[in-house]
Amino acid sequence: MNRETELLVPARIDAAAFRRFAVFDAFSVRKRWRSPALFAALMSMFAAVCLTMRGSREGAGLLGGVLLTVGLGLPLVYVVSYVCSVRRQAKRMGLDGRRIVYTLRLGEDGVSVAAGKERAEYRWEQIFRAYRVEGCIYLYAAPGRAFLLPEAEYSAAAWERIVRRVPAERVLDRCGGSV
Repeated sequence: MNRETELLVPARIDAAAFRRFAVFDAFSVRKRWRSPALFAALMSMFAAVCLTMRGSREGAGLLGGVLLTVGLGLPLVYVVSYVCSVRRQAKRMGLDGRRIVYTLRLGEDGVSVAAGKERAEYRWEQIFRAYRVEGCIYLYAAPGRAFLLPEAEYSAAAWERIVRRVPAERVLDRCGGSV
């Protein structure tokens, strides 16, 4: 990559930024809300049928209450346990926001990432997705591999370069800016 036209972005990621990313990735990108929502909807419908029959069938009210409790409780437990596991993972990773987790070089040809002794390079055409959300840019090199560029660390030039180089259908700005 041509070092004269590179943009260097050190990524200091704190636990809060990691948690926001993990929730965004799981529920917005991977759509993991669908199964719990479908389960809750189905169980609620079954509960509604039982509750409408409570005057004519013995135990229908109790069964409806149990179905409703399970139908709403299990998805809630799923979401809460996911959020707790993300908190534990952030703590285990030692994300305090003081150290640089990795450094990204945004060049004319692509992105290179350096984390300690590990290095990786991606051409702009290889970038899977780029999202700008409030406070951070999520640059997906692949469906399961994203790099975070916290707002405190990047400039508008970083987002402009991403928008200019990544194909437009792979870029989404959730901050209301134009792509």
